[in-house]
Amino acid sequence: MERIAPHTLLKLKTVTDLIFTGDLPEWVTDMLAQAPYVIVRRGQQDTQIPIGIRGYQKNQRFAAWLPLGAWQQVITPQAALKYLPQLAATRQTLAAFQTLRQITPLLADYQWGVGGSLQYELVTGLPMARAASDVDVIMTLPPKKLTPAMAKQLVTTLKQMSQHVDIQVVANEYGFSLEEYGMQRSTEILVKSNQGPQLFHDPWTFIQERCD
Repeated sequence: MERIAPHTLLKLKTVTDLIFTGDLPEWVTDMLAQAPYVIVRRGQQDTQIPIGIRGYQKNQRFAAWLPLGAWQQVITPQAALKYLPQLAATRQTLAAFQTLRQITPLLADYQWGVGGSLQYELVTGLPMARAASDVDVIMTLPPKKLTPAMAKQLVTTLKQMSQHVDIQVVANEYGFSLEEYGMQRSTEILVKSNQGPQLFHDPWTFIQERCD
C-alpha cells in the first residue's frame, strides 16, 4: 500500500476504528462528532497509520493510530486549496486566508498546499483559524534544487505579507523549513523524519538522494 504523507487529512469511516492508549478525552469525541477528520503524523506505516486529532485550542492535540484503509477520503494539502472558494465570506476576511490568496501567484512555479488550522478549516468548515494564524505552506521538494540565496529571496518576499508564511519543504517522510534553509542562521538545518529530527548541512541533497 502506498504511503500517506504527513499533513494529509483522512476522513474516517467510523470513529470506532481509532487505536489509542489511555482514555479518549471528551474534546476529541466532540471534535470527531463535528468533523470525522484526522491528520497523518510522521511514523512507520506498516500495519497502521499514525494520526493526530486537533481541537480548537492549541493544547488540544491527541495522538492515535488507524488500521490501514480505515478511511473513506484522503485530502492532501494541495487538494485542500480547492475548498478555498467555498469558504464562508465572513471567514475569508481573516488575514490568514487573505494572505493565502495573495501568495498563490508567488508560488505558481511550485507544487504546494496548505496545512495547519487553515487546511483543517477549509476541509471541515469548522472555524479553526484565528486572526493571527500563520499560513502553513506544505511545499513538495522541487526537482531543481534552490540555493540558499534563492530560498532567502522567496522567504523575504513572503515576509511582506500581513501574516507569517511558514514553508515546510517535504518529500515522503522528510521535511524542513525553507526559512531556516534560506536564512542560514546555523550551519546545520533540522530535518524531520520518521526517525525523529536530524541535523544536516545540506538537507536538500540528503532528501533528494533518499527519495529519487
